[in-house]
Amino acid sequence: MRLGRAIGNVVSTIKHERLAGIKLMVIKPVGPQGDLEGRKIIVADYLNTASGSLVYWIENGTTICKVMGRMSIPLRGCIVGQVDKIDLEKGRRVIDG
Repeated sequence: MRLGRAIGNVVSTIKHERLAGIKLMVIKPVGPQGDLEGRKIIVADYLNTASGSLVYWIENGTTICKVMGRMSIPLRGCIVGQVDKIDLEKGRRVIDG
């Protein structure tokens, strides 16, 4: 699992038939200190996440299929949890969700 920040919704008039009914979000990975890093990625969102939320996400299509009970979803990531806040003791910093 990785941390990420939801930065927006994906709206599509035409999409793969196996994505029908699945909300898609754009997230940006979050580093250990709470900074955005890496490339943006489109993921499935079964939790109805709001833009700006801090989330846990998995980066494995096979796991998504097992967790969600679907066969062969053409995605590489899925939001699996929402984070309220993280307290970093060493850096005396709080990352809000």
